[in-house]
Amino acid sequence: MPSDTPETLFVAHATGRLLHVRACPQLIGLDAPIRATAAQVETLGTCAWCAKELSEAGRRYFDSVEQAVRTLDPSDDAVRATEAALGDVDYELVWVPPSYSHIAVGDKEHAVAWIGRGCVMHEDGRLIDFG
Repeated sequence: MPSDTPETLFVAHATGRLLHVRACPQLIGLDAPIRATAAQVETLGTCAWCAKELSEAGRRYFDSVEQAVRTLDPSDDAVRATEAALGDVDYELVWVPPSYSHIAVGDKEHAVAWIGRGCVMHEDGRLIDFG
């Protein structure tokens, strides 16, 4: 797994054998997945779902969160709720992975928040549900 992926990678537990992005279905419901160490990023494989999500092929970038949200839900309510849940998160890039399963915001190094239907998951593990 290249260490220059624009996502923060996690393992489900200390002895996890696969890397995951925070929005991975395998991590949903875990109170505190563990951020992967540099050694884990270099040596562990990536779960199949996450490998597709990390692929640059098919990734679509947007100029703003509003533009990305409107591709999934054109309502003004969805845009306002998403922007409020993001709060003062600092980001440069907005993208959706090939699956369109979520919207990610971050910088060239990693994602800092993930937007799903009715919720925003922050890098620190906070989940803000507005659905």
